[in-house]
Amino acid sequence: MSDGAPPPYRSGFASGVGVVLIAAMVLAIADIAHAGGGMLALLGLWSLIALPLAIGAGLVLGAGNATWGPGWVRGVFRKLREDAALDQTVSAILISAAVLAGVLALGISKLAVGLVGDVQRKNVGALLLGVVVVGLVPVLALGALPLFRVTRRITRVVPAIGPLSRVVVLVVGALGAGVAAGLYVVFRRLDYQALNLGSLFAPALMPVLAIVIAIVGYGPASQLRERMPMRGVLAATGLALAIILPMIGLRGAPSAETQSAVVDRSYIGGRMIKALQKVLDRDHDGYSAFFGGPDCDDHNKDIHPGAKEIDDNNIDEDCDGFDGHASASADSAASQASGATGDPKQPNSTLTGGQNVIVIFVDTLRQDRLGFTGYERDGKSLTPRLDVFAQQAVVFKHAFAQAPNTPRSVPSFMTSQYPSQIKFDQQFKDYPTVLDDNDLLFEALRPVGLTTIGESSHFYFCDHDRYPDTCADVKNTNGKPMHSNILQGSDLWDNAEAKNISGSNHDSAGPRIVTKALAKLDELAKSKQRFAMIVHLFEPHSTYMEQPGFKYVAHGTASLIEKYDYEIAFEDGLIGQLLDGIDKTGLAANTTVVVMADHGEAFGVHTVAGQQMFFHGQTLYRELIHVPMMFRVPGAKPCMREDVVQLVDLAPTIAALFGATAPTSWKGRSLVPALECKDALPPQPAFSELLRAPEWDHEAKSMISADGKRHVVYRISDSRWEIYDLDNDPDEKTDISRSDPKAAELEQQLSHWIGGLSK
Repeated sequence: MSDGAPPPYRSGFASGVGVVLIAAMVLAIADIAHAGGGMLALLGLWSLIALPLAIGAGLVLGAGNATWGPGWVRGVFRKLREDAALDQTVSAILISAAVLAGVLALGISKLAVGLVGDVQRKNVGALLLGVVVVGLVPVLALGALPLFRVTRRITRVVPAIGPLSRVVVLVVGALGAGVAAGLYVVFRRLDYQALNLGSLFAPALMPVLAIVIAIVGYGPASQLRERMPMRGVLAATGLALAIILPMIGLRGAPSAETQSAVVDRSYIGGRMIKALQKVLDRDHDGYSAFFGGPDCDDHNKDIHPGAKEIDDNNIDEDCDGFDGHASASADSAASQASGATGDPKQPNSTLTGGQNVIVIFVDTLRQDRLGFTGYERDGKSLTPRLDVFAQQAVVFKHAFAQAPNTPRSVPSFMTSQYPSQIKFDQQFKDYPTVLDDNDLLFEALRPVGLTTIGESSHFYFCDHDRYPDTCADVKNTNGKPMHSNILQGSDLWDNAEAKNISGSNHDSAGPRIVTKALAKLDELAKSKQRFAMIVHLFEPHSTYMEQPGFKYVAHGTASLIEKYDYEIAFEDGLIGQLLDGIDKTGLAANTTVVVMADHGEAFGVHTVAGQQMFFHGQTLYRELIHVPMMFRVPGAKPCMREDVVQLVDLAPTIAALFGATAPTSWKGRSLVPALECKDALPPQPAFSELLRAPEWDHEAKSMISADGKRHVVYRISDSRWEIYDLDNDPDEKTDISRSDPKAAELEQQLSHWIGGLSK
């Protein structure tokens, strides 16, 4: 070592730290530019990612320098280029290790289902899996030697390319193949727009960029690097800054602008802030105050957004900014919203539904995609059959779902309760089971002599307990047999040929559902048996399938919209077949027909938690909750209604039409007076809930004002209020919560509804 040269360990450590921190700084600057703000906070987050990688790289390079001398990395590559036998041996070892690792990974994945996924005590299963894995390692190691002899022969055909040894060629080739395979699966087999890929790809670029910086710095730019003074001091300063920046940038409550930039628009902010909030939940109540989190008292586990609000005690238990029923006007609004004003479930009306009712329930259908609402593609309506049906029906132009996805919305309109009020086996679950002590629509209709029937072919309606042969292989996300228990009260639910989750999302089940529904309707018409039937059609749900007879030409997001539109057009034809069958059998004269949807769909208009919102289940914006709801009642005249209504009103309305008693647990109101197309209904808001689930651990509540002009969104997970002007901003791009003079009144109205949910 020459005089004045830094000690080898210190030099290596500084090099490792330096290249990683430079890479992190480049990526942080790109992320700040992308987010449009939040500089200090994002520098702090990138520092948290960079620190362990930088220190790890520094320790490895420092130890290598101390053991083999400076330049040992370049020496290894030089040795591999110069010694063909060594190059071949190392290559064979790498191939053998990759094969054994693949076998081990495959074995673990198979064993995990049986030892962990299918047992009640997960911790015991996990411990047993660990023991099995430890036992497998030496067994696999014994196979390493014969495998090495085979792979050593294979490596002979792997060429060294110029200055690149076989090892480098293999590693680069394997990485390239792995990346290509992963991208193929992501972009060809998955709805990649729904995946938050930026939060994964951006940090993954850090080691890649660090390697590139190292190659350039110790190659073409080596002279420039050597002329830099005090490189060790610069690396130490960078390391100190990386330690300090998180303490500065992530301290205290951020401004609304900073929070929006970091949580919503940053590549990494949404995922990292959520993870840090879980770690920094001081009172362990499931909510955190970190970085503007929703817990307003992180030292009291009885105060958090999920707590029960106690009226007028000067304590904001649920952290929404309001204390109980402090406002008489808010009390009135909350009372109206719960259906407590008058007796809306049993209105005075002579209108009846005839002998039968059919609910055609279309999954994922936006209200604004129907032709009679003004939507066209290529100069024509996508829904000519529904357009005609609308001319024969009472159409509610402002109907809103109570949840943005099927496993929350279907139980909501079937039980006429808001999602958080429904009794599930678990609330924090992707596909919770509806418990028996809920009161479902079909259970209310059976006592008045209606045979209750469901026609579907989808995993959500699988009920392994009632129909074990129909869905024997269909599992939920926990690996258990699917049991939503939404079939309560049904005399028959035909869910034949239902596929698993992945299969259903790539299935076009509509034609076979319509075929069997038509056969059943023909049978019922001949027997004169009174009935209530639900027909579930799934086509507009992603993954969108290309249907025959349509020409697909768009790309990117436009391609998603094109496929979605044509799925709706295809579905319109199937609904037409059902309507024709109802006419042909003579059922139209005495059968109420309802067409509705459980939720809508998003196409990238909004960005939340760093993820552009495609598809559904993640927000409560209008695009996901504004749905069609139309009633064609025998003898009733058609009309367009301007009333704000909710899907929880569906069950009480059908019950009232057929003289059934509405259970006391139902929260919706009967819309029968509106079906007479006379006076407006008493104005009431519409409310919706986004509940936390393993696939999307975020929470929100929203309210469409009773006049339909404002949408108030309370993003609980971000402790943020938003208000949108639906008349002038139907896509909800501009939040007016800080400029709307009625903001406080609207927010308080939603707050008091939230407080009343648990009462």
